Amino acid sequence: MNQPPQTYILSEISQTIAFGAIIGALLLPTDLVLLSGGLGAGKTHLTKGIIAGMGSSDVVTSPTYIFINEYRLAPRGVAFHVDLYRIEDSSELASIGLDDALTGHGACIIEWPERDPMLMTMPHLAITLTVQSDQMRLATILSRGPRAATLMAEISARWQNGAHA
Repeated sequence: MNQPPQTYILSEISQTIAFGAIIGALLLPTDLVLLSGGLGAGKTHLTKGIIAGMGSSDVVTSPTYIFINEYRLAPRGVAFHVDLYRIEDSSELASIGLDDALTGHGACIIEWPERDPMLMTMPHLAITLTVQSDQMRLATILSRGPRAATLMAEISARWQNGAHA
């Protein structure tokens, strides 16, 4: 069951990170989060929050040139942060270890998911970030599958209850 899209105004970088932390606190090892938006839209800032919300104090950087960063999350296992920006052909996907990251051993956060159309067929939470100004972003969330719909409802409840303040 998919829900209608939800939108959130994130008025500064710290709100983008706080929004990500709410998401991260809810994720399970089997969850897939797809992040879309242009260059500089805030996908990596959002991922910083997600990884922190999952319990990691690691420094989160964009894996643009190495494709996948893995973060250890005690006691929650691992999280994978994937960046497909540099993928030009779907045949390249087999060589970067994406299949391993999608096995359900850790939550998987993927930037530039449109580079692999198969990702869109999997159950996922999709977040599109749109630049509104230097600091402000519009986050639009869509769900595919019952778990993602549940996540959307929980994110909304926590955001509205002031978890971002």
